[in-house]
Amino acid sequence: MSNVKIGVVENEMVIADTICLTLKKLGYQVLPPAHNYSTALRMIDHSKPDLMLLDINLGGQKDGIDVAHYIRENHEAPIIFLTANSDNITVERAKQVKPNAYLVKPFTKEDLYSAIEIAISNYTSTTTFSKKQESILVKDGYDFEKVSFKDILYLSSEQNYVTFHLANAKKVMMRSTLQEMQDRLPDSMFTKLNRSFIINLKHVTRIETEKVLLDQLEFPITKPVRDTLLVQVQTFL
Repeated sequence: MSNVKIGVVENEMVIADTICLTLKKLGYQVLPPAHNYSTALRMIDHSKPDLMLLDINLGGQKDGIDVAHYIRENHEAPIIFLTANSDNITVERAKQVKPNAYLVKPFTKEDLYSAIEIAISNYTSTTTFSKKQESILVKDGYDFEKVSFKDILYLSSEQNYVTFHLANAKKVMMRSTLQEMQDRLPDSMFTKLNRSFIINLKHVTRIETEKVLLDQLEFPITKPVRDTLLVQVQTFL
């Protein structure tokens, strides 16, 4: 079961309810839909959805593209536009906020599912996390798992896959390289020890001459890495 939380902004209540019901049948968590610009912003700020489905035409001066601009400026979430208008002007306006997908009504359940999965996958694999972001969506089997940064103990690498080792002993794997993850994760919280491991600095319990400990877990380190760690962990003391 996916734990992706989706927000829907659609001014036609019947359509909004239909979309929400479809999303629930697909296994997603769904927030109560918003029907205009102001209610959309309240929903976004209060509930912080993991993905937004935005109807472009909201029947007011502010439309779905304005909502998308707000998301890009204030939050971190992939955006999918839903619209019956596929004219060039609308498409060009929509492109300015770089949506992660664009669905023209009417669309099927299969269309919706594919757009969501591709949008999340592309967003997760290409987006550099900002200081505002506190979690990452990781593909776990056929579902996406939302993993909080604070719950990650360390990351290990095996060929083209990275495994997230969590504090609750769970493991979640995604297709990526350790270098790609290093480039995207906040360096204030994570540091790369070598070609095999990235650790969460918040979980460091001891730094010795040739190893660093995360509770009972031990990782070998070189002197340059040790010197860097001694400086970095001061942030969390």
